[in-house]
Amino acid sequence: MGPDPGAMDDDSELPQQAPLILVIEDDLTQRLLSSSVLRSAGYEVLEAEDGPTGLELARQYVPALIVCDVVMPGLNGYQLVAALKREVALSTIPVIMLTAMTERAHVRTGMTAGADDYLSKPFRAAELRRAVAALLAKRQAQRAQYDRQFAEKMKTALRAQKDALSLRYEKRLMQELNERWSAQDDTNLEVRYDNATVLLVDLFSSINHRFPQARRFSATRRVYQAASDTLYLFGASRLVPAGNDLLAIFPATGEAGAANTGLLAVRAALGLQKIVQAAFQAMVPEPAHGDMVASPVTIALYGGTVTLAHIKDPLHGGEGLTFASGEAVDTAKALGEHARAYAWKICCAEEVITGFSEWVVAGGSALVSRGDGLDLVPVIELHALEQE
Repeated sequence: MGPDPGAMDDDSELPQQAPLILVIEDDLTQRLLSSSVLRSAGYEVLEAEDGPTGLELARQYVPALIVCDVVMPGLNGYQLVAALKREVALSTIPVIMLTAMTERAHVRTGMTAGADDYLSKPFRAAELRRAVAALLAKRQAQRAQYDRQFAEKMKTALRAQKDALSLRYEKRLMQELNERWSAQDDTNLEVRYDNATVLLVDLFSSINHRFPQARRFSATRRVYQAASDTLYLFGASRLVPAGNDLLAIFPATGEAGAANTGLLAVRAALGLQKIVQAAFQAMVPEPAHGDMVASPVTIALYGGTVTLAHIKDPLHGGEGLTFASGEAVDTAKALGEHARAYAWKICCAEEVITGFSEWVVAGGSALVSRGDGLDLVPVIELHALEQE
C-alpha cells in the first residue's frame, strides 16, 4: 500500500513526512537494490516495474522525486519524462535516470528529454543517496526563492498603493456600486456575468475559528479591509459576502478576456493568502479551536456564470442586500470543500489556468464533483506562479 494521498497534499500544513521517492525499474534485483538504498537513507519509497505503472503511481501520489530506468517495456525512460512534463501537477518533479548505457549520446538524449541527473549502472549506494539529496535540496531552494520573490514584490506593490487602498478608497468603490444599483427603478435588480472567474475564500469562518466572540467584530473589519484592498488591487470587479465566505468576481472582457481574468484571479489568490496571514499575525489571534491549521484561509478558483441579485427593502428604505448565485458559485463551493478536506490552501480548476499553465507551480491534482454527482471538475493544488 502507498501513502494516503490526502495526507501528502501539503507538507507545510501537516506533520513532516519523509520525502516520497518513486523507483521505476523493470529489473527486479536493481529495483530492490535502489529501493533498499533509499529506504535506508530515510526516504519513503514506491516501486513500479514498468513505465506505464510508474506514470500512474506518479499521478496518484505526486512523489518528491523519481528514479527511473531508461530501457523499460511499455514506456521507456525518455517517454516517461516527456509524459511527466506535459502534466502540470507532475512537470516539476525531479527525475534521475539509471542506465547501463554510457555513451554521451544517450546521456545527452536523457538530459534533453528533461531528466535532472544521470547515473550509470552499476552505481554505488552513496552515489544514489548524494544525487537524490542534491536534487531534493535544489527543489526546496527553488520553492523558497519563489516565495521570497513574491513576498518582496507584494511589499513593493502595497507600499506604492498604500494611499489608494485606504478605507476611504474602499468606501468610495462601494458607494459607486450602490449608486449604480440605486439608479435603477426596479425594486429587485439582477446583473449576470456569463463568463467570469470567481474567487471564493472562507474568510469569515476563519475569523470565527481564530478569535473569541468579543474580538470578532474588530477582527472582521480589519481582515476584510486587508482582503478587499488586495482583491481590488488585482482587478476584482465585485465583492459579495456568501455565508461564511467572501466571493470576488473577475468578469472576462475582450477576446483574450478569460485567460487574462484567470491570471488576475490566480495572482489575487496568491496575494490574498499572504496578506490575510499578515493581518492575523498583526492582531496576535487566539485560536478558538485546538485543531486550527496554520493556513489562515482556503481559496477556490473557478470560471463560469454568475448572477448578482440585489434585493431592496422599500418598506423600510434600506439599501438592501446582494446575493450571488449561478453555476460558478456552486462549483466554487464544492472546490472549497475539497480544499478544506485535503488541507489545500488554493484549489484551482484547471480551466482557470488555460493559457498560462506553464507558469503554474502545482501540488496535488484531483477530480471534484460539482455537487450534482455527475460532472467532475479537474482541479490542482495551486502553490505559486514561476513568473512571480
